[in-house]
Amino acid sequence: MKPRKLNIKTIPATDINRAYRFWRDVFDLPQSGHESGRHLMLDGDDITFVNGKATDTLEILVRDHQEDLLKHLRNNFITIIGDPEERFGNKIAFKIKDSEDNVITLEANR
Repeated sequence: MKPRKLNIKTIPATDINRAYRFWRDVFDLPQSGHESGRHLMLDGDDITFVNGKATDTLEILVRDHQEDLLKHLRNNFITIIGDPEERFGNKIAFKIKDSEDNVITLEANR
């Protein structure tokens, strides 16, 4: 997956290590800072994980096309929630849940 933008850089989690692994592995995000830290990078910004209740306001813009994104999600055993949503500019959005029950909207190219 090729993520470009994330609207919120602080991700709530009940298990920070599990959340870190999910986001690193599913979204292919590099680690930043010291090895003992749980920070990932996206678009030059740190993403951090904090103890908190799940949210449904996370949105990620990805460079991938719909077919490639769906294949990547299947390969990572990620289920799509509901139906895809048409977006402006030949984009399409899918909703998924992360390991912490956060709902994430992924906007991709058609």
